[in-house]
Amino acid sequence: MYRRRVSAPLLGSPDIPEDGGHGMNPAARAQNTSNRARSATVASVAALAFALVSVPAALAESLHCAGTNVTVYGTARAEVQDACAGVLDAVRFLASLGLDTSEAAELRVVEALPAVQGGVAAYGCKVKSESRIYVLNLAECGKLPLAPGLLVDAATHRGLVAHEVAHHIAAANFRAPRPTVIAHEYIAYVTMLATMDKQARERILRQFPGDGFGSVREIGLTLYLMNPTWFGAQAYRHFMRPGNGATFVEQVLSGRALSTEDPPAN
Repeated sequence: MYRRRVSAPLLGSPDIPEDGGHGMNPAARAQNTSNRARSATVASVAALAFALVSVPAALAESLHCAGTNVTVYGTARAEVQDACAGVLDAVRFLASLGLDTSEAAELRVVEALPAVQGGVAAYGCKVKSESRIYVLNLAECGKLPLAPGLLVDAATHRGLVAHEVAHHIAAANFRAPRPTVIAHEYIAYVTMLATMDKQARERILRQFPGDGFGSVREIGLTLYLMNPTWFGAQAYRHFMRPGNGATFVEQVLSGRALSTEDPPAN
């Protein structure tokens, strides 16, 4: 599930509670996170918003995304075509990393998401029991900026679709018995940013500067909880570093990397 960093309500997408505050040091924020809030969040995210839902009204348009096992439903033809572009981006990228992308799914582009477990608001979620993915339409996502001044445009929206599809495909490829939240989110954010239009990706990276995670010991749930999109930007930079890429994703899928939510202190 993607979530966004916000300064008031908790909204987002494939992720976890984020928190606003542009200027606060991440370590200081981590110390201020209460155990109760963190536990509740982990519980909801561990389910990856595989939610208790009520199915929305029937959608008028549908399109099987060529070259995939995903069918998109929406209210307008252009809407489902754009979403299919995001689906195909995710499938092609993950296939290039060696993942099996044949898992079938239904993706619905909607005005409102089903009720997500734990009450977390998001850009998208998945109903695991139905192999059904939900993503807010562009108009609704446009009301929820990723960060102050960072609006969701059509290119970013396709990236949000790719993010949700990446969760679905990764879930079918994990060999670790209980993949961590950060393992899921690492793959989903890398997919989102790697497949995104260059200009859209650069807007996000400028908003969330950094050099990327220096090692796996820096990749943890606490930082993700504080600011999912910042986490995603650093994950993408880490992925792009020579020697990481597909090799590191394979380690994540096998459970040899990111197998604990937070790295040990020492």
